[in-house]
Parts: sequence; structure tokens; C-alpha cells
Amino acid sequence: MKVAITGANGFLGSYLVKECLRQQMEVYAFIRVGANTSLLPKHENLQVKNIDYRKDLTSQFATIKQEAGQVDFFLHNAGMTVSLKNEEYYQVNVGLTTTICDALGEIDLLKDDGVFVYTSSYAAPGPANTKRPVSHYGQSKLQAEQVISEKMNKHLLVRPTAIYGAGDEAFLPLFKGAKMGIYPVTDSKQRMTMIHGADLARMVVQDMQKETGPLHYNDGNTYLHSDFVEIFKDLFQKRIRTFPLPKWLAKFSMGSSDVWHKLINKRPGITLEKFDEISQHWDLHTTDLRHSSEKPEISLREGFKDALKYYQENNLI
Repeated sequence: MKVAITGANGFLGSYLVKECLRQQMEVYAFIRVGANTSLLPKHENLQVKNIDYRKDLTSQFATIKQEAGQVDFFLHNAGMTVSLKNEEYYQVNVGLTTTICDALGEIDLLKDDGVFVYTSSYAAPGPANTKRPVSHYGQSKLQAEQVISEKMNKHLLVRPTAIYGAGDEAFLPLFKGAKMGIYPVTDSKQRMTMIHGADLARMVVQDMQKETGPLHYNDGNTYLHSDFVEIFKDLFQKRIRTFPLPKWLAKFSMGSSDVWHKLINKRPGITLEKFDEISQHWDLHTTDLRHSSEKPEISLREGFKDALKYYQENNLI
């Protein structure tokens, strides 16, 4: 079987590539020219294809089809996760998705019985306590899902919770703080869910061969900040001091960061809107939403250990 993957060089994309290769698929990794490919493995069944999403995708897909033939699966994993410009979420998550679907329709790069797989997010249905998108990111993901449902015959909409593991840097600030023995908490009762990137990739690759979506992905557990602290104590073999951080102060800090990053024209790792979003309750596995029947294999403790090893090997911590 053949599979094409957009955003293949990124954190989750690289896990999807590795899992597809493990399943003995021919993988065509779509990346931007000059993109960092350090997370991609060297493999005889992996072909890296440079794609310029600002140019005509129809002709680019036609060239790939001429070289490689049709693919059985098209995994659209590229997207915008953090931005200070709300319009960017819609331009990338909705606009690019629409363009890709249209190009696939014109060129038939994806087989008639092939499956279009889209990496969406828990943010699309929204937190457990709101049941609606609470950010432009979440709204753009939901709109992208609607585009795919209208344009693609066979598709799987993948909605993961917070993804972590080796290669991810979103959780790096927590690890750095824990290394110094500090863990700030704005809401000690916040309910969180997690899934390791390797587990998610394995579950998605299994599901895309038999399921339709949307499907929701997590490791089946609900976590509190105290659970994170206990794991960090073992990882760093030291006492971790938790201290309450007033939400107003955290939001003031995030707002100030937004202003500063706008002035220097640089995208931050987290924005005020993103902070408001991730501060909600995300235990959607307790709701009636449809979840993957595949079972995760990596515990949070094992996953955090895996992430820490990556941070240390790459001199990030």
C-alpha cells in the first residue's frame, strides 16, 4: 500500500511516517522546501517530496502521480496550531485543506476507494465543559472537517487530545520548571487527557484501514496536575514545589507576551487564546463522543521518560 503524508517532518508527522513504514507501506513524505527533516528516518520505502503549498497543487500532485502512481491513503497532517493572527488559522487549516481536496479531485492522486485521513483536534468539538470550539484554532479545525466531509468520499477525521513524546517541545517548559523543582498551577482540579505520539500514530494507521470518523484519541485516563508532579519527582529524583499561580496573572503574562511577539514579528510558543483553550477540562473520553477502539500501550510515566531522554539528548534541558 502507498500513503502520502503532509507535514511529515513534524512531531506527529514523523511518528505517522515511522508507523506506516513499520506496516510495510510505501511512504511519500510531503514537506516544504528547506524544512528540517531530522525526525524522519532513513528508509528504502520512504520518498521525500518537496511541496510548495503557495503554488498550484494540481500540477505538483500530477507530477507525483506520474512518478509514484496513485496512493491508497492521503494523510493530511500539516496545519496551523499557534498564531497571533486569527486569519492564519482559517487560511491554513481551512483554505489549504480545501485546496488539497480540490487538487486530489482533479488529479486522482488518491485511489477511488482510497481514504483521506485528517489530523484534527479535541479543540474541534471543544472542551468537556463547553462542548463547542473555544478558539479560532478549534473553529478552523471544525470547518476543515466540514470541508472534508463535503468533498472527500471516504475519510477518517482524527481528533487527538494533547500529544506528547520524543520530538515534541510543547511540554518542554513544564520539564524545565520541574528540573528546577518548580511546578506552577492555575487550577489544581483541571481535568486533562494525554496521548503519546507513537500510540496515536499506531492507532490511526490501524483505524484508517477500517474506520470512518470522527474518532477521538487519548490514553483512557484523566489526569490532574498532581499526577504530573508525582511523575516529575521520580524522573528528576527531587522534590517538586507546586505553587498556585492566579489565572489573572497567567493571562496577564500571556497577553504581554502576545504584544511583545507582535512587536518583534515572531510567533510565540503559546498565546493568550491558546492558554485559555488548554486551561479547560479535556476529559472528553467520559462523554458520548466516538472513540478509537484501538488501545494505547504507553503509560504517561513511560512517555514522560521518553520525552525527557529526547530533551537531554538534544541539549534542550
